[in-house]
Amino acid sequence: MYWVDPDGGSHANAFKVYCEMETDGGGWTLVWSYRFTDYDHFTAGTNAVVPRPNWETDNAGVNVTISTTPPLNEHDYNAFEFSLWKQFGTEIFIKSNINNWLVCSPKEGSFVDWTRGSVDCKIVNHITDAECQDGSPPTRFQPGMPLCGPLFDRGKHAFYYYFDGCPENGFPAHDPCGKKQDNGLKNVKNPHGNVFVR
Repeated sequence: MYWVDPDGGSHANAFKVYCEMETDGGGWTLVWSYRFTDYDHFTAGTNAVVPRPNWETDNAGVNVTISTTPPLNEHDYNAFEFSLWKQFGTEIFIKSNINNWLVCSPKEGSFVDWTRGSVDCKIVNHITDAECQDGSPPTRFQPGMPLCGPLFDRGKHAFYYYFDGCPENGFPAHDPCGKKQDNGLKNVKNPHGNVFVR
């Protein structure tokens, strides 16, 4: 845990954040910790990520719990107010115990700025041993509209991470092969994921 003071002036508005100080040089602030609604049936429509940050959506099916409470560790399933993410930077680090870890820098697209377009991603930790013909990282970010949440992909139906917030259809792809399939690790105790910003 670290204290941060967003405006550098009075300490009256300082607050604690959880930081990851090892991966890819460290300096990552945890902005979101999530789990799954139906991990045992991963590709079922009932499976989604929960809670979700309060990002913009026009899809009425996105009806999982919303959090604006900063997560205090990687198992504290909460999310920072989405508009505050940019205070910590623009690079994204996605850490999951069922899928490969990604670090993505914005180009035309940005998770933090909620803009569609290309991103520069690299795999920083191989978690799975899935046999993939092409395990190269995603190249594009798409915000949630009109989908049920944001995603990182390499084109149509080539989802690596899809943060599905609709527990009635679709599923939250965590696919190291980028095939929008169930290629993540199986039988994991306490399956979850974390999103950090730097």
